[in-house]
Amino acid sequence: MSTTITNTDTLCVLGCRAPGGDPWPAQSGYLTCDPCAAELRSTLLEIVELYALLDDALLPGVSDGGTRGSPGYGSRSPARDSVLAMTDPRSHAEDEGDPLPVLDVLGSWADNVREDVGLVPREIPEGVRREGGLLAGWLDYTANQVWAVGILDKLTEARKAISVTLGIAERTVSGEAHFLLQWQDWITRQYWVADLNQEAGELRHQLRGVLGLHERSVPVGACPIKIRDNGVVRPCGASLRARLGGESITCRSCGTSWPRAFWDMLGDALGTPLSDFASLSAWLTVPNGTLRRWRHEDQWINHGSKSRPLFARPDVLASWQRRRGPARAA
Repeated sequence: MSTTITNTDTLCVLGCRAPGGDPWPAQSGYLTCDPCAAELRSTLLEIVELYALLDDALLPGVSDGGTRGSPGYGSRSPARDSVLAMTDPRSHAEDEGDPLPVLDVLGSWADNVREDVGLVPREIPEGVRREGGLLAGWLDYTANQVWAVGILDKLTEARKAISVTLGIAERTVSGEAHFLLQWQDWITRQYWVADLNQEAGELRHQLRGVLGLHERSVPVGACPIKIRDNGVVRPCGASLRARLGGESITCRSCGTSWPRAFWDMLGDALGTPLSDFASLSAWLTVPNGTLRRWRHEDQWINHGSKSRPLFARPDVLASWQRRRGPARAA
């Protein structure tokens, strides 16, 4: 059942928080703020792109790093079980951490939307389904006739509408994901958008893992969010890490998330840690010579002395992401 929230004072339900620990306000009439909604859209689009690459990851002879692994001994599946689980709708995650079937997960959310907005009748009599299937077949036959060229688009549209309504359309990951994107404005007003966001994030994470695309990350400081622990308010203190191409920083302890638009605010809450070249090199695993070149190219401000220069880590992190992020390498 659809439950749309229109309260203008609603707080974002996807986890982003202000430095004081309070949830960030949602966009007026929605349950999410704009940066979190944009991150959900980005996640769904990335799922489509990564899923299309799974065929290359199906055989077990190639490791995540892209090099051929040792053949080993004993009985093994002729294909990677994790990829099969993600591509077979009949698969079910029995234990925590098991791969989720991508199409099944997206399809269930898409069906939830279709049912709530009235795109699919809740119950379709078997006779209606059978007659609809015959009509769809007749439309397919007609579309293949030479004389039907002028009305091909209308025939295709009618065929698609019948198939979707009767639940006989062939589902694809791309089709279900783009259907969710088409209805995102409505979805971000629903109470269950946080559950969709969580499952979409899990799908993206497992796809990145099986394709060997997990990004390296670096620590950026301790989580400054105030939490209540046995009646005592204290800083969370868990280590925060930033990924090369990441669009958000999420605390694995308290769950607080800062979309990229709020990183300056996070930096203010963390303060401005300063480091010399040796510390920066160990932090980012980047040679001193490279860091010195970045310093001149990006005009880092020296907060130390001439003999021991110190630089703000947020400035260095920005240079690192600018040069090593996947968007720049594309």
